[in-house]
Amino acid sequence: MVISACSLPDSRVDTTSFDYLVGQKLMLDLRYFCPQHGAEQVCRQPLLELPEALAEVLRRGRIGGVILFADNIQTSHQTMTLIDEMQQVMRQAGLPPLLIAIDQEGGRVARLPTDMLVRFSGNMALGASYSEQGTALAALVAKIQAQRLRQLGFNVNFAPTVDVNINPLNPVINVRSYGESPQQVASLGQATVEALQQHGVASALKHFPGHGDTLVDSHIGLPRVDHDRATIDAVDLLPFQQIIASASPPALLMTAHIQYPQLDSSTFVTDDGREIIVPATMSRAIITDLLRNELGYQGVVISDALDMAGVAQYYSPLQATATTFAVGVDIALMPFKLRNHQDIEQFWQFQQQLIAAVRKLSSTELEQSVARISALKQRFAKLAEPSQTLSARISDFEARDRTLEFAVQNLLANAATTLIYDRGVLPITQTHWHFLMPDTLRCEAALNALAALKPENTADCLSLAHLPELPHTSYWREGALILVGDITPAHSLVELGGMDDIHAARPRASVTERHAWLQQALTGRSQVVVYATLRSPYGAADFAGYAQVATASFDYSAEKDHQGKVISAPLEELVRALLTNQWPGVLPVSVSLPAELLEQ
Repeated sequence: MVISACSLPDSRVDTTSFDYLVGQKLMLDLRYFCPQHGAEQVCRQPLLELPEALAEVLRRGRIGGVILFADNIQTSHQTMTLIDEMQQVMRQAGLPPLLIAIDQEGGRVARLPTDMLVRFSGNMALGASYSEQGTALAALVAKIQAQRLRQLGFNVNFAPTVDVNINPLNPVINVRSYGESPQQVASLGQATVEALQQHGVASALKHFPGHGDTLVDSHIGLPRVDHDRATIDAVDLLPFQQIIASASPPALLMTAHIQYPQLDSSTFVTDDGREIIVPATMSRAIITDLLRNELGYQGVVISDALDMAGVAQYYSPLQATATTFAVGVDIALMPFKLRNHQDIEQFWQFQQQLIAAVRKLSSTELEQSVARISALKQRFAKLAEPSQTLSARISDFEARDRTLEFAVQNLLANAATTLIYDRGVLPITQTHWHFLMPDTLRCEAALNALAALKPENTADCLSLAHLPELPHTSYWREGALILVGDITPAHSLVELGGMDDIHAARPRASVTERHAWLQQALTGRSQVVVYATLRSPYGAADFAGYAQVATASFDYSAEKDHQGKVISAPLEELVRALLTNQWPGVLPVSVSLPAELLEQ
């Protein structure tokens, strides 16, 4: 890649000063900003254009990067203008361009609206397609993601997730993982990293040293993995190790706020006197000794968001940021919230205190860290050819051909559609279908899918967004099909957006309550019952005694087409598979089932 001159600071900037060195090691989130709010008010006003107050933070703070969320992204014109405004600030100040990052994993963790990029089914769907497609679909999805992100102005994607999901109860990873085979996870992850970076977007591999066997979401607590070292090497670390050693290692690697006693059992004392094992993000044994020295990783290490409870409940922002730098982390992600002018004033105090803390660190390590960040920017932070204006780039994006996007979306949905078991009732021949769906949007999508593929059939749908009264026996038609679409587990905060969404996590019926309702509704039914997992496939175990068929789609995305009709590629492919009994996908994780079903 040609390195733009704007990737390097000009002579006006003292690149040896501590404010420069520290600023380059910070990646801020500018998700919300309320210039009229006081410190006591909650800000939920999305930042859509750059105010001068925040431009000054970027400029004076010598900031190295920014992460954008779905709230910051309304239209392609607005998004590209916002990113251009931020980069212009840096360019005019003679500073290196910003790293502009986003969480665009695919599946449920996707920040771009579907009119900018279709929502491809996520990693576990790619894992289900692996037996038939190998890594080809993963590479194609990543290529399209990178091309769209690059056009918009993003140069870092926090993807892929290469955690090996061996815990069926994992609340935060589950379908974000390619599966439970470390080797398959490594292969698909490597293909994704290579494709992203070949098309101009830096890949951030996550979550080191592995978040696949946890019962706690690090957004709301501090998970712990008690694997022995042999298991850590064979399962958790294997994908990281293989991808780091590949011909296309990840430009960045994200740490996990997670305890690994067999890797580092050292402790710290919290403000309330508790003695806690250090999380990986704060562990020199894990970040420097293991990742740098043992695995030989030479790229940029970035922390997971430092506002997550796995860190924030134990460390102040200053302590968290200074500690990550001390153990060898290059970039602190979301170290300090900037929501109003009072926050900005406090940020300058935070910056000076952080500089004081960093002065005590090894100057050699600090310079090496910033050199890695500089090399990353020289490789990936060139946003556009100098001759191409912003308006030309916006026009090019808005005129793009989306044919391939939609084709790949449908291809992946088809390739991932998986049969978990069948008690000999497929293909489906019933002419009336009762859908039980998680919400009205999925109801519309399911009804439309059946109407498109089998227009002569009839159907109805009951939304389970809030558990209704159990249907009266007369509701169920004799000889009909009952199709249960289930989304398990509930959304984690990363899928909603982040810690700012903890207030908006609406109380819903628990998985236990929902499954109990469904089991009661299905008890004694003479109709054929299909249990369709639209997210994690592990839920099929709860319905082995109630359903004659269980399927997995790993995705429940639905959207409106240009005519306003609700469509869903995963649901359409599910209906097609039930009618044809063609199932391309293979389960990438183990599901606990009765012996007679496992023998099929």
